Amino acid sequence: MFLLEREPDMSMEMEQPTVVTTWENRAQIIEIMSIALKTSQEFQNLWQSSGGTGRLSQDDTDKLIALLRQIGDLNEMLMRLA
Repeated sequence: MFLLEREPDMSMEMEQPTVVTTWENRAQIIEIMSIALKTSQEFQNLWQSSGGTGRLSQDDTDKLIALLRQIGDLNEMLMRLA
């Protein structure tokens, strides 16, 4: 049985759920991680396009907001699997 567990951080006031991966949800976890990798690369591309200053055009700011929403959606997907 394939099992992935995350220990909750004791420094946080709220208890975080443990994410458990089984053969049944393995494909979902892999898909979430793949999307997270793509999102991370897009975020890095935005940072590089700003010249490392963090100043973005309106179009890039809109892309950044979309990426942050996607990160939130991925977090919700993981929480539902827990």
